[in-house]
Amino acid sequence: MKVLCSQHVDVRAPAEQVFDYVADLARWPMWFACVVSAQQPQDRPLELDEEVRLCLQAGCRRWQEAFEVTRFIRNAFLSLEALFSAARRIDFRFERRGSLTRLACTIGYPVFGGLLPLAADALFRRPRIARELRDSLTHLKNLLEENATTAAWNEDSELPAAAFAAGAH
Repeated sequence: MKVLCSQHVDVRAPAEQVFDYVADLARWPMWFACVVSAQQPQDRPLELDEEVRLCLQAGCRRWQEAFEVTRFIRNAFLSLEALFSAARRIDFRFERRGSLTRLACTIGYPVFGGLLPLAADALFRRPRIARELRDSLTHLKNLLEENATTAAWNEDSELPAAAFAAGAH
């Protein structure tokens, strides 16, 4: 049976910037809790039907898995599906909402063995995955918003008077 965990976060950055950051697999270990390493072939940008390798971690267990990019619509959707298990997939959806971008991520994975493993998954594994996914998206949000703030206020810029009044000096 396939199980889904889904979370979303609103990022104060353009959808193009969020998409480019997420589509750069080399950055995944920095913000995605379950990814230890990610390899794009010959450091090319992601494309439809591209194969990538991810080293994943769940608790103390690590394994490598090959994924294929099954859906790639710039600034809208990015989906990775495991080559040997269609139930194992990672989907990203990017929605522009004014000055915000809503990034939604869904992780699908299989649970085998019937009712007892499914119940154990619902009690222990799924809440941990949902928590790690929420924390990862929050970490990504903070990285992107920090980059946007740094780019907007470089060393040559002067902070506006309102920033000083608010105590941001």
